[in-house]
Amino acid sequence: MLLKVALLLAMLIQIGAAIIAVSLIRRTRFNGSWILISAGFVLMAIRRLFDFSTLFGDSPFFQKEEVNSWLGILISILIFVGVIYIREIFNLRDRIDELRKENESAVLSAVIQAEEKARQKFARDLHDGLGPVLSSIKMGISAIDLQSLDQQNKLIVQRSTSATDQAIVSLKEISNQLSPHLLKNFGLTTAIESFEEQLLGNSDIRFQFEATNGNDRFPYQVEITLYRIVSELINNSIKHGHPKLIQVSLSQQTDMLCLTYNENGQGFETDQLSKHQGMGLENIRSRVKSMKGIFQLESVPGKGIHVTIQVPTK
Repeated sequence: MLLKVALLLAMLIQIGAAIIAVSLIRRTRFNGSWILISAGFVLMAIRRLFDFSTLFGDSPFFQKEEVNSWLGILISILIFVGVIYIREIFNLRDRIDELRKENESAVLSAVIQAEEKARQKFARDLHDGLGPVLSSIKMGISAIDLQSLDQQNKLIVQRSTSATDQAIVSLKEISNQLSPHLLKNFGLTTAIESFEEQLLGNSDIRFQFEATNGNDRFPYQVEITLYRIVSELINNSIKHGHPKLIQVSLSQQTDMLCLTYNENGQGFETDQLSKHQGMGLENIRSRVKSMKGIFQLESVPGKGIHVTIQVPTK
């Protein structure tokens, strides 16, 4: 009696599973793998129905063992072929994910390249437009005969000359930050050293920079990406970390350019990284992602941060 109840429950469960599987065929847009698996569920339900019916007497036309064997063979074939189709679906999904990641990298790269082109154009227009104007102003002021002026007017001319000089220096600095000329002409190592001298030359922060690749040149997109990343990291450290020491090293490993950045500032909990996205880390991560590179960040409160970045040189 217990066996009959168990077989009845099993039969009802499998019939229910077969009905649900068949009802989902339309929702899967008649996917071949799901049709095969649904057919397997149906045959399993039929097999249970047959098992249940044999409890009330053997059929004179069918042998229980023979029918069970053939049903088992058909179920195995259907499920095996269905699983093969499903594997192909997963392979296709993996390929779609790869294409999506490639497209994301391509879009990010295009956005960053467009940003750099806009920076270069703005820097060129700023330098070519305001530069001559400021130089003309300075020449005009310099042409004034100071001996013919009283003390008050001499002071005004001197202040105007000083302000014009400061404006010219600021213009050059802004233009260089927008489109670093040293990077184009002399490479990444020289550009980082120059940036550090301008930013940290008069501060108490010690800066140590080591480049095992010397003055080797790399594709401009690689150099400008790492230059922007180093600039962002140093600015973030000064603003948020307040370190006493910043260490940057640059090395080439086969087809990868490796940048390591260490500072002994305040640091933070890495599991609360989302709270620090405003520090420019998301911008750095996007730049590395656009180059199909690797970005790793480690930080401990009170012990600063350690950043490792690897980008392909080709």
